[in-house]
Amino acid sequence: MSGRHRVPAQDDRAAPRRLVVAVIVVAVVIVLGIVSYFVFGRGDDAAPPTPAPPGSAPAQTLQKSFASLHLTAPTGVALTPVGGGKPLLFGDQQVQDAWSTIKAPLGLAAERKHGMSRTEANAVIDSDNESARILTRSFGSPVKASDELAAVLREGGDTTTVPAARHGRDYPLLGETSWSLADSATWTAHLPCMIGSDHVLELMREVAGIQDWGLRRIGDRSPVKGGWGQAPDGGYVVRQIGVLRLPDGSRTAVSMSTHLPGMTFEDGTRELDQIADWLTANLRLLPGGACR
Repeated sequence: MSGRHRVPAQDDRAAPRRLVVAVIVVAVVIVLGIVSYFVFGRGDDAAPPTPAPPGSAPAQTLQKSFASLHLTAPTGVALTPVGGGKPLLFGDQQVQDAWSTIKAPLGLAAERKHGMSRTEANAVIDSDNESARILTRSFGSPVKASDELAAVLREGGDTTTVPAARHGRDYPLLGETSWSLADSATWTAHLPCMIGSDHVLELMREVAGIQDWGLRRIGDRSPVKGGWGQAPDGGYVVRQIGVLRLPDGSRTAVSMSTHLPGMTFEDGTRELDQIADWLTANLRLLPGGACR
């Protein structure tokens, strides 16, 4: 046997190098995949689409189409993506009393203190005023009642609304709380994300026929709460809050109201029915979001 070592062929020398390169490439692919998983998330857990900001093309389109509506009374709308965001505002934004829309946060506050009750259900489903007064008194004192409602509003992102104070020497009539469309839309947008809100939302899906207008014309049992009453000028204020599911699965909160001296309740509901039709025609442009 020869004493010389065999010189490896060129392919023999390259094989280990190719193996090392292949291992490195596979490792890089695996690392990138892991990083992508944690940074961007899986497809089914992907973040909801970013809602259109007020100056965006969808918002401008909505503003133009709203301006073209043939409304017969000053009417306003606020839209806020569920989970929070800057409201899109349309039309008349004069701040009105909350009327019975305040029974949604009142119901949640009372449920947290006492648990579910038939009184809470009557207040939300039937919009029963006596049930709302019972819930208000259940907090222990007039000041405590206003404070408990304020706490629920703050938790829902409404940082400015001040609940109505004492009514004379009696407990406050919380429906007299001045609640802007922007603030009420913001609170409604946070409601699905608040702890223990499932029951209140279910009650809002079951509202009685007297609230079967406006947003109730959209979707399958959209959770809503209506409010209405006579203003000092003799005309009704008719307003409503609710949550709509959009075609892409995201949701948006709506707050809307209408008022005109001499307006009847029926006139007001017809006006908000028109807003519901406008929302239906523009569902794909509404600012959707999800709980974070």
